[in-house]
Amino acid sequence: MRKLEITPMSASEIEDILKSKEDYKIALRLVSILPIAKGESSRKAQELLLLSHNQICIWVKRFNEFGLEGLKDKPKTGRKPQISNEQLAWLKNVVLTESPTKFCFNTETWTAPLIVKIIESHCNIKYSDDMVYIILKNKLGLTHKKGKGFYAEAKADVREKFVSDLKKNFMNVQPVMFFCLKMSAV
Repeated sequence: MRKLEITPMSASEIEDILKSKEDYKIALRLVSILPIAKGESSRKAQELLLLSHNQICIWVKRFNEFGLEGLKDKPKTGRKPQISNEQLAWLKNVVLTESPTKFCFNTETWTAPLIVKIIESHCNIKYSDDMVYIILKNKLGLTHKKGKGFYAEAKADVREKFVSDLKKNFMNVQPVMFFCLKMSAV
């Protein structure tokens, strides 16, 4: 029998859809407590649903106390964001379509310190590098990647010869004995 596959969407895209609407979230949470209602243990439900035991216990407790209302998300707490939605849209556009050189930086790669500087100069908001990464990921859906060094003038055959010579020379080095002397206080 052939293994079933989902091709139109990835697992993370499906999870994003389930998390996107309140009704979907409640339905998912109802499905997670259904095995408990049928007499299964929370550990068995954990295996079936790929949810943590603790999360299932939380949903059961909230459902028992508040019914369907308990399965809804609680209001978010915390400080209101300093940056507006319009500023976020501007920032996303800048990071995706503009080069840092346009903003007088001497590089073609966006980094957190550079983004901190343009947010401060254009939006009058001061963020840390860490907060910029959080904004990029959580608010704008972007992730950062470290660039790999690439030298256009490097030739593959020269590089391969260098690596093989290095390996040969490294293997021919005689082992060196190291001695550790224990020093004692006099």
